Amino acid sequence: MLNNVAHQLKCPTSEFNVLDDVIDTLRFRGSIFFHSSLAAPWGMSLSSIVMPRFHIALEGGFYVGAEGSNINVEPMDIVMIPGGDMHWIADQLDRELVPSAQAGDACALGMPLFQQGEITNKIMCGIVEYDEAIEHPILSALPSIIQLSNIQSSDNVWMTVKLIDAEINRTNSKKNSIIDRLTEVLFIQLLNNFIKKNEHLTGFLSALKEPRLNKILQLIHQNPERQWTLDIISDVVGMSRATLQRKFKAAIGVSPMVYISRWRMAKAYQLLKHSNLSLEGIADGIGFSDARTLSHAFKEYYGDTPSKFRKKLERSI
Repeated sequence: MLNNVAHQLKCPTSEFNVLDDVIDTLRFRGSIFFHSSLAAPWGMSLSSIVMPRFHIALEGGFYVGAEGSNINVEPMDIVMIPGGDMHWIADQLDRELVPSAQAGDACALGMPLFQQGEITNKIMCGIVEYDEAIEHPILSALPSIIQLSNIQSSDNVWMTVKLIDAEINRTNSKKNSIIDRLTEVLFIQLLNNFIKKNEHLTGFLSALKEPRLNKILQLIHQNPERQWTLDIISDVVGMSRATLQRKFKAAIGVSPMVYISRWRMAKAYQLLKHSNLSLEGIADGIGFSDARTLSHAFKEYYGDTPSKFRKKLERSI
């Protein structure tokens, strides 16, 4: 029986992108919170949040300070702070800093700050939100700061930046569905670019580049409904149980079975929130024997039964 299951899984019928599945499930939502031309001197501080933020040098260079280090940002560079850590941005070091919320409010009121004198910079800043209740090791696998430099004007990343900039200029607004969707696209492009250009990845991202670990993740993500065991997984990828456990936990931080359990909870959360599927249908689709088993696991993990969770969502609309 074990060999039959393993044989079926060794021959996938289509390519499956694990990163795309993670991004779709976490449902990253992008928006631009600052877009302005600035005259030196200028500087803004940004308090700590849990969401990724990024800063784009549309024109002119500037500095970003975080965790005691200063980064020189050249024109057409993009700097991302994946963990949303406290940081600052300024045209030069040691500038007086204004809270970014204050600068954003001033722009919204038609009275932008830093306009006295010759314009030296044009910058655009964005934020990417997601459901904090969902845990996934991709978030901890990213470094505290990512800088993308030497971007060409013909690069897809910069073409997306130009589309966002053009839409903001056209509508005289930072907020509409086109801008938000393009900001999400830009975030995904930045993630893919970081993974492609960095050989020394850590955590979940390193597992995506290790063939056997990536195959394990493909199997889990493409078939969450299967009744996975260590024996089945180890046979499919040609690893002993001990080696599988050791390599998977070393890369991702948890055992394969814990990862499967947490991923099913993430899928359950999003399906309950964003679909009309019945609890039985959700249970069947992500590997639970029945709705009662899923309900018990969901309450233990999130603190509410699925029915209470959906009722709370209805009241919040």
